[in-house]
Amino acid sequence: MSAPVLSYTKEVYRQTYKDIDPTLSGLSTEGKVVLITGASGDIGRATAVAFAASRPKALVLLGRSEEKLQETKKSVEASQKAVTLKLYTADLCIDKDTFEIFEEVKKTFGRIDVLVHCAGILPTVVPLAKANPTTFIDGYKTTIVGTLVTAQAFLRVNETAQEAYQKKLENFQELDTALKTAKESGEAETAQLEQLKKQCQEAKQALRHKDITFINVTTAGIVYPPFHGMGAYVSSKMAAVKLLECFAAENKCVRLHNVHPGFLRTAMSEKLSKTMQLPFKYDDISLTSDFLVWIASPEAEFLDGRLVFAAWDVKQLKARQNFIIGEKPGTEELCLGFKGFPRYENGILLDGLEEESEAEKQIETTS
Repeated sequence: MSAPVLSYTKEVYRQTYKDIDPTLSGLSTEGKVVLITGASGDIGRATAVAFAASRPKALVLLGRSEEKLQETKKSVEASQKAVTLKLYTADLCIDKDTFEIFEEVKKTFGRIDVLVHCAGILPTVVPLAKANPTTFIDGYKTTIVGTLVTAQAFLRVNETAQEAYQKKLENFQELDTALKTAKESGEAETAQLEQLKKQCQEAKQALRHKDITFINVTTAGIVYPPFHGMGAYVSSKMAAVKLLECFAAENKCVRLHNVHPGFLRTAMSEKLSKTMQLPFKYDDISLTSDFLVWIASPEAEFLDGRLVFAAWDVKQLKARQNFIIGEKPGTEELCLGFKGFPRYENGILLDGLEEESEAEKQIETTS
């Protein structure tokens, strides 16, 4: 029996559709360098084919298996013969080797604009009470250390993106200070204030446009109720998501997206099926790969820092842009958080929240 379909958008998809077609001009990666980790796996291979269709300047593929990387290369060239490809075998946990690969890519192509992190591993599916502590950490190392090294390497080869963001930030801060000073002085004319407000808004909007994009392929398991035997996998994926959230907060030039790819027929899911049966129908891998191209596009900038599902309708996501961004801190949607928290700020009930219960009022009356 299939599980109920839980979704953020009313419309959900099981296979690709016209709005995420990677050949659309609005999704073009022309002039950009795209790097895909885990490109020797099923999701990485499909993603490489999809990004090749978006006409990038170059497509860089990283994977553990040289043989499987060559298979990915054949798949890409079968659909897009003209694409510039570069292949590297890599263990992302080895920082020195990974840094050298990224530096070579930079020397060859100048930068890396989009990174799609598809690399992953399925630890032994076993109840945590029976997990082997010695081997348990291996899955964590691959998922967490590999993700950290990848993020570090990505940042190291994109100094210009860091510099560009810093200049935009300084411009906004100068304008914001000028606006506050003008308001406080009371001497500025209305037209001057309006001009400064407009410039501030434009500068703030410019901060949302970031030159480099990190897309992390994760799992809906981090927000779903726990599945028996999946504790090692889900907890390591959650740790990687929080690690990247912190990384992006420390390096605001990085645009970050966490994407649940769907339930796909891959080598990993085939391995999983030998141990357990999840109550989901398989999605077509074209949905995942094409959605990853869409989320790297300017259309999806408003989803910076958000966790999204590849199955969700992109038109309906865009229609909820203001709700997703949030009018003020704490009202954002599609972020990981603590349900029911916060309710109060400095002892004052936050706007839009339900009034205190009768039991809470009774406590205040008697205390």
